[in-house]
Amino acid sequence: MLEIFTKEQIAAVYQNLVRKKTADRNKKLPIGIDGVSSEVFERNFNFSLNEIYRKLLVQNGKIGYLFAPLLRIEKTKSKGGTRSLHIPRLRDQVVFRLLHNEIQKVSFAQGIDLRVKSPYSYIQSFDRYTQNFPNSVILKTDIVQFYDTIPREFVLNLCKKLGLRQELYDFLKSWSEHFRIRHANFDLQTEFHPSLGLPQGLSISSLLAELYAKQIDHVFSTDSGYFRYIDDIVIVCSDFESAYQKLANLKQVVEDLGLKLSSQKTEVLRLKNGFEWLGLIHFPGCRRIHSEKLIKSMKPLRGLQKACLYKVTTNQSELRQSEAIKDFICQVDKYICGSKKVRLKWYSLIEDEGQWRLMDKYIHGLIYSCIRKANLDYDLFQPLPSIHSKIISYRKVKGSPIMPIKGNAPSVLNTKNAD
Repeated sequence: MLEIFTKEQIAAVYQNLVRKKTADRNKKLPIGIDGVSSEVFERNFNFSLNEIYRKLLVQNGKIGYLFAPLLRIEKTKSKGGTRSLHIPRLRDQVVFRLLHNEIQKVSFAQGIDLRVKSPYSYIQSFDRYTQNFPNSVILKTDIVQFYDTIPREFVLNLCKKLGLRQELYDFLKSWSEHFRIRHANFDLQTEFHPSLGLPQGLSISSLLAELYAKQIDHVFSTDSGYFRYIDDIVIVCSDFESAYQKLANLKQVVEDLGLKLSSQKTEVLRLKNGFEWLGLIHFPGCRRIHSEKLIKSMKPLRGLQKACLYKVTTNQSELRQSEAIKDFICQVDKYICGSKKVRLKWYSLIEDEGQWRLMDKYIHGLIYSCIRKANLDYDLFQPLPSIHSKIISYRKVKGSPIMPIKGNAPSVLNTKNAD
């Protein structure tokens, strides 16, 4: 028997998955088809660890580990339609991450970085490039059903060419040929196997999709105005003629890969008129956050407020009520910054101070509603968290000049109904 992964590697991958999920708004690892939660998994951690290790051993040239069916859930998109996400059972999440790490390692050894950077870094690169081209024309498009149309066998062969071990390639190929999906909202006994595509929601899928899309990047490697984030593509062009020529080229490249550009989301327009990309509306030298993105970013705070209101209304002690509100304020403050200040970095991209102040007004409305319920003095809880002041401080530390857009920001949040 040949060891592919050590017990230490398996344990480290699991702990890393837990840390990442906990850092994301205190979430827990999703529960797959077997119903095993992270609490149950950890109660039987040594048994689970030994089972994964034993079944990942190579016997007679093959890995005997078997994946359970994926649980499919449908998520409604903000702009209409649905997106299918897939949840593996917890032990499968660990194995997929182990495979993810191996593919990433062999790719990196070949000079291919498959890590998807944050939208923040793409926007910074785009802004730096367009500073000298304020009159440029933008070609914006994306790929229709990107994950669903990627040929699995082809992309797995790319992994093999990069140097992925034969045992792991055979293991992945076997999974690709036999994996099953069950709908979460329908008969759990009904299973199906898609002939094409990568199931969204798996760490291995996002990595393989990035590897496949690198073939598009290679064709445009000499075009410094080319930007791609997953399947969203933007190309900065000198004029409309150049933009349509590049669109024709891009269409051909994408079709050769068995993919297709979205006709509904393909646009050619001037940068000075503004265009939406990665949740922001871009103009020469400045950005506004899209109203829908702004509303969505505030939604988790409603859940925190409801929890605080429950504590306030079920406790008669002013001390307990005060502690609940102060805890709520602390949670809001942490949420504004996000893990490693990721959310604060995102907010700092907005040049319009009016939108920062609007967000502050909404947040303060949520907090004041709790204070009113408790009938406490507002002065006891000053100063309140402020996105506006945090962004100014953050940008000063980073040395970024603040360039507010002239005019009023759109009123997209209703602060009157904070109760």
